[in-house]
Amino acid sequence: MRNRSSGYKKPIPFLRKYIGLIFILPALLLHLCVVMIPSASTFVMSFYDWNGLKSPTFIGLNNFIEIFTEDKVVWVAFKNNLIWMLIFLIVPLIVGLFVATLVVRLKHGQMFYRTAIFMPYVLSAVIAAKLWESIVNPYYGIPIIFKSLGFDSLSQILWLGDPNIALFTVAFVDNWHWWGFVMVLFVAALHQVDEDLYEAVRIEGATKIQEFWYVTLPGIKPTFVFIISMSIMWSFTTFDYIWAMTQGGPGQATEILSSWIYKNSFTMFRSGYASALCVIQSALVLIAFIVMRILGKGAEE
Repeated sequence: MRNRSSGYKKPIPFLRKYIGLIFILPALLLHLCVVMIPSASTFVMSFYDWNGLKSPTFIGLNNFIEIFTEDKVVWVAFKNNLIWMLIFLIVPLIVGLFVATLVVRLKHGQMFYRTAIFMPYVLSAVIAAKLWESIVNPYYGIPIIFKSLGFDSLSQILWLGDPNIALFTVAFVDNWHWWGFVMVLFVAALHQVDEDLYEAVRIEGATKIQEFWYVTLPGIKPTFVFIISMSIMWSFTTFDYIWAMTQGGPGQATEILSSWIYKNSFTMFRSGYASALCVIQSALVLIAFIVMRILGKGAEE
């Protein structure tokens, strides 16, 4: 017998059909206002000469022509983005995977080490950047410690002032912040690998290297592909550490696409030109996303 005291009423057919859409409508509207409309506006403004205040003037493809033919800084920034990408495709993956394989084997204190390694990721980018900026400061940072220990050559290194090493210094700081997160992802993936597979290959007499190559790597392949793909995408949109520590300097030694876009928009007041740079940057990220989807499907198969 139906319980009439519950007060339950069936939704009318129209609401029942579109009730899922009603629930996601607030998030959809927010995404539309914050992402889609600004993105469309950026694409349109890339065809205009605009300083951000006065009325824009339509100039067609002139911004894109200038980017590919006249703007030498763009190519420096693109090269730095590629270097940044290579660093993040090698260092955090190797270090994160190596430490993850050690952590998952611990019988005691595993949670402590996972938390301690992950802790830098909790810090905001600006706090971590300013912390390390103080550490490498030539007047009161580690150069003073090196000098007191008698390492004069090390004490004279300008970690953020030398154009040859400034980009690698900032990348090191970002890696210090990032690799703990990569390690946690690998730990979660390693816990999903079936222990029976390890037992089977050990019975067959496999070495540790063979065990890692034929069991561990295939088992964590989806996570591996995900981290590689996201590293490629985020390498072309990184901004925080570069701007907080060097603002693209010294010279253009640490200039990347994001910092060059920011300078054109808010320093040189070339918002139309900056919009064209954003379109190119978005195209690079879109290509990386497509690659991610292709590799992801391959990993699932």
